[in-house]
Amino acid sequence: MDKKQHTSKSVEAQNAMLRKRILKLESENAALQLINGLPDKPVTYYGHILDNVPLAILTIDLEGKMQIANTSFIKLFDIDNKVLNGYTHICDFKYFDNNALKKKIQNLVNNQIQFDHELSFPRVGNKDNRFRIRGITIISQEEEVISYMIIIGDITKRKIAEKNLIVAKDKAEEANMLKTAFLSNLSHEIRTPLNHIQGFLELLLLQDVTTEERREYSDIVKSSSDVLLKRIEDLIDISKIETGQMDVRKMKVNAIELLKEIHDSSAKFQFKHKKPNVDLRYSYDENYSNVEILTDKVKLKKIIHSFVDNAFVFTKEGYIEIGFTIKDNNSISFYVKDTGIGIEPKYHESIFEHFRQVDNSSTRSIGGSGLGLAISRGMATLLTGNITMKSKIGSGSTFFLNLADSIVSLKTKTPVHVIEDSIYDWNNTTILIAEYEEVDSNLKKMILGKTGAKIIRAKTGDEAIRLYHENNPDIVIINYDLPVINAAEFAKIIRSKNSMIPILAETDYLSDKIIEVSRQAGIDKILTKPTQKDTLLNNINDLIINSWF
Repeated sequence: MDKKQHTSKSVEAQNAMLRKRILKLESENAALQLINGLPDKPVTYYGHILDNVPLAILTIDLEGKMQIANTSFIKLFDIDNKVLNGYTHICDFKYFDNNALKKKIQNLVNNQIQFDHELSFPRVGNKDNRFRIRGITIISQEEEVISYMIIIGDITKRKIAEKNLIVAKDKAEEANMLKTAFLSNLSHEIRTPLNHIQGFLELLLLQDVTTEERREYSDIVKSSSDVLLKRIEDLIDISKIETGQMDVRKMKVNAIELLKEIHDSSAKFQFKHKKPNVDLRYSYDENYSNVEILTDKVKLKKIIHSFVDNAFVFTKEGYIEIGFTIKDNNSISFYVKDTGIGIEPKYHESIFEHFRQVDNSSTRSIGGSGLGLAISRGMATLLTGNITMKSKIGSGSTFFLNLADSIVSLKTKTPVHVIEDSIYDWNNTTILIAEYEEVDSNLKKMILGKTGAKIIRAKTGDEAIRLYHENNPDIVIINYDLPVINAAEFAKIIRSKNSMIPILAETDYLSDKIIEVSRQAGIDKILTKPTQKDTLLNNINDLIINSWF
């Protein structure tokens, strides 16, 4: 056999092996049909054939030099054919700079060890991409390795789908766990009052029960019946909301009268939770003589009562305030504010989900079905409103029921001419207000507007430090719970520089601990919000005068 015939047979064997190997790579029907019909041609003729395979493919010779790449490979890495000149070594290809991949390619070329690897190409397309890379050997009929092939498939969509499936699975498992916890809790919440009712009714039937005992047993039966009725109502309400069968009956309601009515009826929660030391109060802008809104009165009261009930559960001391604010003369926000334990940020959304409570354990110390806030949010949606909240651990919570475009009539009181308040002249005074609450900050600016003082404002503690050094103010009014650096830390930093500037702090809830910390930090005066206009002005004036001596 001459050299030409030997070379021809060698090429035929190489072509046959290449075709056979490609057929094993993927199961795409189109690619299989295409490759099945390939004629026997030299390997250099296979470029146009590989262009129709839905994968990025590169062939490498025995020395590791890049030979043929299909269109998918060229487009993926945005390269030109100059790279494929038979002189560029695969290890010098800039996109294959991943250490693990480079090592696997070297093992393929040097030791004929095939590989199957997954990785990302940060410099290619989407930064979150994911590819499957396989390195294989092309073997002749004589069982000799004649070249290598790199096959790259984009598996980004598959990985995203897998991730979504895992998330969906986790959510399904969590939902199942919550339902199990709910059923367990509900069983306890129903069986407990039922056991009380049944047990004490049997005691009431006894002949030797005294009048005092009969009254005590009757009270227990009554309170247990109320608890049981509440649980049943919760189940009925959530079922109606879920099935769209809850009716909404809107009517004109006087918001001021409704607020007072809710306040009076909420006293039952104070008795229910045995919290005589928690002050229950209400608040609204008394400049309004009449505020009429269009809403479902029954459902609105139920939502606010749910807020108040929860507030008493988690508030041991301090106060619970019910009120409303008006925005743009057409929207109203009812709120319930407490000085309770607060709620961690991670629970701010989940507490509104069905069956969800901050503590779902079997050993939790606070009862309830876990449906109250879910029902409230569902009812708020039916009223074309929404529920929002603000809370901080150790500082209490505020829940809002926001009803946009619900005001149908708004009247203010007729101005009464009275002797004007004392006017303070602070034209040469600079006041630094350190307050993150936009409403509170604007209120202080309005109160101080007629004094002639220069007002500068900081939203965070570190910004307050910077503005203090830049402006050298005469007095600082600071929110005790200022973000980043609170009032006590601010005072320590300022006092460490031997500054005697007056510092007046405000807090939502004043405790003995806060008073002691403030005193040690060097805060001159601390007031409890909401601060009345005259109180604020008088205290500022006293502090400014005292700082002169």
